[in-house]
Amino acid sequence: MGLQTHVFRRGATYVWRRRLPLSLGGALMQVSLRTRDPLIARRLALLLGAEGCRVFDQMMQSKLSRDEARSLLQAAILRALDQIEAARANIPDRTAPDAWQQALSADWVMGKACELVGHRGAAAAPVPDSDRDAMRVEGRSDAEIASVSHHVDMLAQNFDRDPRLGPNRPGYDLMCRALGRDKFSQGEVNNGRQIVQRGRGAAYQIASLGHLPAIETAAAEAMDLAEGRKPVTKHAPVSQPVQPQLVLIPPAAEPSPAGLTPSEPSPAEPAALYDPSIAALADRLMAQKKRQKMSAQMIDQMHKVYDLFIEATGVSDIRQLRQEHLARFIDVLNQLPKSYRKSPKDRLKTLAQILDAAQGKPVGLSPTTINRNIDYIGQLLKKARSEGFTSVVMLDPGSLRERKSRRDRDERPAFTLEDIGKIFSHPIWHGWKSKRHWQEPGSNLIRDGLFWVPMIAALTGARGAEIAGLKAEDLEVIDGIPVMHFRPNPNRGLKNLVSERTLPLHPQLVALGLMEHARLALTGPRGDLFPDQRPKSGTKFGDPLDYRFRLLIQRQLSGNPEGKVLHSFRHYVATQLGRIEGLREQVRKDILGHAGDSITAERYSETTPLAAKLAALRQLPPLPVRDLAADVRAVEAVRAVARKTRKDGPCPSAQLPLGRRSASPA
Repeated sequence: MGLQTHVFRRGATYVWRRRLPLSLGGALMQVSLRTRDPLIARRLALLLGAEGCRVFDQMMQSKLSRDEARSLLQAAILRALDQIEAARANIPDRTAPDAWQQALSADWVMGKACELVGHRGAAAAPVPDSDRDAMRVEGRSDAEIASVSHHVDMLAQNFDRDPRLGPNRPGYDLMCRALGRDKFSQGEVNNGRQIVQRGRGAAYQIASLGHLPAIETAAAEAMDLAEGRKPVTKHAPVSQPVQPQLVLIPPAAEPSPAGLTPSEPSPAEPAALYDPSIAALADRLMAQKKRQKMSAQMIDQMHKVYDLFIEATGVSDIRQLRQEHLARFIDVLNQLPKSYRKSPKDRLKTLAQILDAAQGKPVGLSPTTINRNIDYIGQLLKKARSEGFTSVVMLDPGSLRERKSRRDRDERPAFTLEDIGKIFSHPIWHGWKSKRHWQEPGSNLIRDGLFWVPMIAALTGARGAEIAGLKAEDLEVIDGIPVMHFRPNPNRGLKNLVSERTLPLHPQLVALGLMEHARLALTGPRGDLFPDQRPKSGTKFGDPLDYRFRLLIQRQLSGNPEGKVLHSFRHYVATQLGRIEGLREQVRKDILGHAGDSITAERYSETTPLAAKLAALRQLPPLPVRDLAADVRAVEAVRAVARKTRKDGPCPSAQLPLGRRSASPA
């Protein structure tokens, strides 16, 4: 609890902490009072509080001058009229007989929504009943009124966002161009936002009256309307407004008012140059990602998310997509079990069957997974906008992001030094008893994927799939340094462009014979460095060792209560490298395959030399595994013997000399 309002003790000293008003961005401001005396802290806090209130009031009350406000209003009107004219250029090509009336009705809806937001700001949402009744008196339909409410909600949300980013950016750029400056107080920004919306509202309401006169005339009429000098009058007789384009679509189970299902395109829509189906749009996006060298694994993951999105929302046409469909998708993600469609049986079930079977069981994907899926949907909408599907412009998947309950670095806990000692004391690295009892000490020692992959992960920080999918040719010697190339190959791609890197081998890996293992693997049928890690259908490289590694760490870490996984080695290496005194951050990023923090680091800096990387990796603690240098009984081979799963879990494969048939040990 604080000493008094806005005063808190941090360590040994007191600080004054206050959150800015929402209209000023809502950020948290903190000032150290530089005193340990509570009495002095109270007095300083009173002075800061009074001065803070004065500054906040000044920031919020400052507005644009009258001339600046009028210039901005005129610029907003002209820009909106230009946009309306460009949109109407396509209307004569439409085949629907009521396309013109729909356009006029949609213009009125947008104009009314902008007018309300322009005068009331964020307080315009929700639209009160008195305004709804007034619109009914004007003769507007319930569908139009509902659409006005929907637009007001979307526009009001933008007042909580950064004025220079996202949907607010065009208005801010307009302010800069119209007023000839780019420095504004928060009060001027808030004032300018509302002026821009008032200008848009007046322009759309003038346009909703019928055919536009000359742009100059329409702009003058809109200016009069925005400044309250002239009521709205019709240019020409217009038939009763019909349902606008941007109305809320009823649930998929009910037919729409026009007799169309939500997934069918409206007959009033213009012919699209691109296939508007979400599946086709996703295919075009994935083709673009493939050209950008995204890994096949990531492309497959995104495809599955888009298929799930179509199944969850019932919408297959991007032009029919609405904000409520995005919200429905997030609801489904919160109802799914964490392991949905991972088993062969689940892959054959419909989404409805999976949700029914999950009732009464723990459900809900993690916030990280949900937010990643939202990012994928955002990329799909961005692709749709780039192809001219304007109906998705107002959609805001970012507003549905889940709040995380813990920091990103805590999502996957890292192995500790103590964990490393326990894990690598397992019989896999010291000798196991038999095929059936592979977790008990013995004399058998086989250097297969389960032997090598965790060790490489613990001494390089590489991802499990990156290691398991290596080809034998990815290991070589450069300038006397044994290295490992992480690059796309026929087995797998990489997560992103910065994941492609070359790492020197830790001396312990060389001493254990990894280079000799690679030399022998070159003669294998496919040249895989770890042939036993080649996946079956529907899985990826590294999956074959996943089950046994989980059993292994459960045994070694007393049940593994923190849920640590193979990826925890990556966090362990990042932590250990970060503790090396004098190690530059860029060296750590180049080892882990992370992007630089600035354009200078990314574009104008060369990668860290191999010698510097090796010097850093040498400082990682050696693993407590059996020294095999003098172990003549350890047989290096390429082909892995098929494993037979027993009640206590599958055992490691035996490696036999080349040319000899594989056989199960007695």
